[in-house]
Amino acid sequence: MIGAMFKLGEQKVRPGVYVRWYNDGGTPQAGGSSGIAAAVIKSNWGPLQRVIAIDDANKVEEVLGTGKGAQVAEQILLGGATELIVVRAGLGGTASELSLKDSTGVDLLKIKTKYPTSREFNVTIRESLNVGEKEFIAYEGNHAIERFSFAQGSNEAETLASLINTTSIYFTAEALGNDTFAPIVNERLTGGADPDIVAKDYTDAFGILERKFFDGITVDTEDTAIHASLNAYINRSLQLGSRIIGVVGEKIDVPFNTRIQNARSFNNFSMVYVGNGYAVGDTGLDGALAAGRVLGEMVSGIYKASLTKKEIQGSTGVYGELTPSQYIEAAKNGMLVFSESVNGVAQIDYGINTLVSTGTDEDEGWKKIRRVRTRFELIDRIAFTIANAMSAGIDNNNDGRQHLITLANGIINNMIQEGGLESGEMIIDPSTPPQGDSVWYKFDNLVDLDGIEKVYLAFGFRY
Repeated sequence: MIGAMFKLGEQKVRPGVYVRWYNDGGTPQAGGSSGIAAAVIKSNWGPLQRVIAIDDANKVEEVLGTGKGAQVAEQILLGGATELIVVRAGLGGTASELSLKDSTGVDLLKIKTKYPTSREFNVTIRESLNVGEKEFIAYEGNHAIERFSFAQGSNEAETLASLINTTSIYFTAEALGNDTFAPIVNERLTGGADPDIVAKDYTDAFGILERKFFDGITVDTEDTAIHASLNAYINRSLQLGSRIIGVVGEKIDVPFNTRIQNARSFNNFSMVYVGNGYAVGDTGLDGALAAGRVLGEMVSGIYKASLTKKEIQGSTGVYGELTPSQYIEAAKNGMLVFSESVNGVAQIDYGINTLVSTGTDEDEGWKKIRRVRTRFELIDRIAFTIANAMSAGIDNNNDGRQHLITLANGIINNMIQEGGLESGEMIIDPSTPPQGDSVWYKFDNLVDLDGIEKVYLAFGFRY
């Protein structure tokens, strides 16, 4: 990965661009995004342990089926993610199947679902309204999902098999004979089962995503052990140069103090913990569903967009509303929660991550999602630009070193104009002179902007 981390004074074995950050001063008072999200889910449809891309919430059922995992994917896309890359976790399970027969009971065609699944499909074979044709109709429940017309005759099985294998998004087919089909009505495919999922299936799926580019990731479970695995994956990815943010959520029936402790336990600027939910009509969405929506809202905006007070479109209120003192406790302990907006809908109360206690190389800005995204954007832009320049060959002399400074400072100036930074400049680190094939840079007076989120109004009235 471009932009893996280095320790102060460290010289890496492999050539490349390495990054670190440090606290350059400042006080609490002072304060490249792609729109792509990722998720690891359990599902009743889709290939297992492979990356699937979806760009439309209306396509979720077609691609992932139904159930909680599909609902999480839908919330991410409804939140505004331009694309979702998702892994259906697990191995095993079985496809459902059905043999279509002739009038004497001989098997002519075997159809199977494309993936292991618990979804229930029924098939009808009947005469078509068009003379000389028959119809194959597949149903899920009472809903017709596919329909093919084919010519009657001695080659019905081969003709229908060809249609299914080239056109169907649900089934594969194998011709077993060459007679005509006996009519059937709503005959069910049987034997299908989803894979049994264990925690390791999630961690294996995280590894599948390691070479993909995305801004944030979530899972479809409230299992704290899997949340911990995601946190470990996020930290490992950060060390390898992949700057991503994880989002997890917990159900509102978990005691408030437990939720607070679980949020604090991450203490990670790359992890967001969602502690309550929002309502859509009479339905409350919390836990993994709320986390999915926050992830979608986060990656939908430009890097400098704040989540604080961002309304959840389509919501009708807060699910698991807190008391005023609990909202304060949530803000102090790194728990992102929803509150009611002035328009009576749910809003993200405060766009924070789980960082509570800053380390030596962290300032208070790392506690805010907006500022983390801005810093990641800056790091990625500069690291990738310098890596591209190095691929053409740059001498480690004054001209070569100054060329990289010019590139980096051009990016900083662009981000100042975009409103992401207030100031900043890349310079050669005066404490570590260039030597051999290495050069050390640092950033001077680097200030990223926050949004106005707290306004204090003093009214002096006089009679």
